[in-house]
Amino acid sequence: MKELLKLNRFFLKYKWTLVLGSILLILANFFLIWIPIFIRMTMDEVERIAEQMPEPHESVLAALLSSDTGWFIAQNTGFLVGAVFLYGILLFATRQTLIVTSRKIEFDLRNEIFDHLQRLPKSYYDSTRSGDTYTRATEDIVRVREYFGPAFMYTINTLSRSAIIITIMLMVNAKLTFWALLPLPFLAIMAYWVSRYINRRSNEIQQQYAILAGKVQEVYSSIRVIKAFNRELNEQDQFDRENQQYRQKKLRLDLVEALFHPMLLLLIGCSIILVVWQGGLMVMDGAVTVGNIAEFIIYVTYLTWPVASLGYTLNLLQRSAASNSRIQKLLREPIAANKAQITQPADDNGKKLTLRDDSSDGMDNRPGYTFRGEIVYENVSFTYPGAEYPAIQDISLRVKKGDRIGIVGKTGAGKTTLIQLLPRIYDPQKGRILMDGTDIRELPVHELRSRIGFVPQDNFLFSDTIRENITFGKENASDQEIRKAAEQAEVLENILEFGKKFDTILGERGITLSGGQKQRTSIARALIRKPSILILDDSLSAVDTKTEDSIIQHLDTDHENVTMFIICHRLSSLKHANKIFVLDEGRIVEEGSHDELMELDGHFTNMYRKQLIEEELENI
Repeated sequence: MKELLKLNRFFLKYKWTLVLGSILLILANFFLIWIPIFIRMTMDEVERIAEQMPEPHESVLAALLSSDTGWFIAQNTGFLVGAVFLYGILLFATRQTLIVTSRKIEFDLRNEIFDHLQRLPKSYYDSTRSGDTYTRATEDIVRVREYFGPAFMYTINTLSRSAIIITIMLMVNAKLTFWALLPLPFLAIMAYWVSRYINRRSNEIQQQYAILAGKVQEVYSSIRVIKAFNRELNEQDQFDRENQQYRQKKLRLDLVEALFHPMLLLLIGCSIILVVWQGGLMVMDGAVTVGNIAEFIIYVTYLTWPVASLGYTLNLLQRSAASNSRIQKLLREPIAANKAQITQPADDNGKKLTLRDDSSDGMDNRPGYTFRGEIVYENVSFTYPGAEYPAIQDISLRVKKGDRIGIVGKTGAGKTTLIQLLPRIYDPQKGRILMDGTDIRELPVHELRSRIGFVPQDNFLFSDTIRENITFGKENASDQEIRKAAEQAEVLENILEFGKKFDTILGERGITLSGGQKQRTSIARALIRKPSILILDDSLSAVDTKTEDSIIQHLDTDHENVTMFIICHRLSSLKHANKIFVLDEGRIVEEGSHDELMELDGHFTNMYRKQLIEEELENI
């Protein structure tokens, strides 16, 4: 329950709205208790008139319609209607303040979590199931909202209504109050027990729902592979098993909830029976009136839900605490990088200068230092969490602005890891990476990444239009810029063949496009940023040689000042590279131009010859 204390900051933010809602709820209960009072007064008046009738055969209705009596009943009826109306209006206003405020807090918390999720390092997503993250960002927030909404409102309602009603009941008759309230503690105990059971079962259902959601997300994201291997029935069987577990757990919970309401009505009935029994005896003794019995029966029904809600509210608090514990655990996850104080480069006189890149074409037009683009890896090593061996180790290299750098090696050699350290998707555990003499960990991540165009291996595309996917790299890009980027990526002709051209909606993960079109669209998304550094991580593997040569020609012509890191398996594509680094088991084993590496007759030469043989065999 201590976890809930961390949520009290939201109470402070909306304190006046919550205070107003509490006052409105207390006022609503104040007018509510007048309803049984007016009913009791009316019944007592009718009873008095009946007792005072001089002749037994005289019509009670005629007596009620007399001027004095009729006015009294009409007045009480008006007061009764007024009390009901005011109670309804105030209760509506209460929900519009307390419940709406809880929705605002839910909105704030959801935004806070989403913002935090975007800033978490990739290592978090590597080690956490997507279903768990989804559940924390959705279902757990809904449960935490119940702490500010229903739990808070029911607590105020229970305290205020119980205090007012029990005080009035004691003022009328203490003995009858005792009999009326006798079953209510059992009701509270039963509600608490049922609520604990519901809470335990709800947690199990929540966990199963996370598994189910993760399974659905996994299936739909890999639907092509499933269909290609004809595994639909197998996936259906797995889903049915998980869904069956979810169904069984949900039905067990529904059974308990179905039993709770009849038990609730049974205890209410017991309380009413006791009131009628003991009240009837007291009426015969003259201690109370018939109107008092009716008044007490209504009070009992008024107290039923507040008393039952004690257990329900405790359950809500427990559920909210459990969900908030999971949310706080998520929020305690360290973000990818904090904005540290920038160690800015200095000129010859020691004056601090502002980073700027002339090739960014307006991305950063601040006066001052011109971004030189020198990148240095100094003894860089990195090991993935839980891995036994380092992915890369003792990597040292130097790159100048405008260089074309090729990175090659066998699968698992560390090529992708090497270039993922540059935009700080991961940070090295050993060594450092310098940009113009400044450790990139001292630069704001946003500024660093704004200079990098990154085309990853998976070429992820959003289920949106082609236009939105390309402009994801640069907001508010003009149509001319979009067409230019698509042309440079050699995908413009393909896009214009679609009926809606750039407004064509792509399927899930860009499923509408072929593999090569997805790669080229991803390249266009990176090029529209006009980056200082371009990273192509095996981004030309699905295009033919002619298209690849055209893309490279565009890059050399239109982006000559851009530093490029190109990972590819087609070694002939790197003939234009200034320098090629050959990786093996996480280390640089060879480096040089294409011709220099061929002369070494080492790893690169062996890979190149092997590819030539494979190409010749394919052509036979």
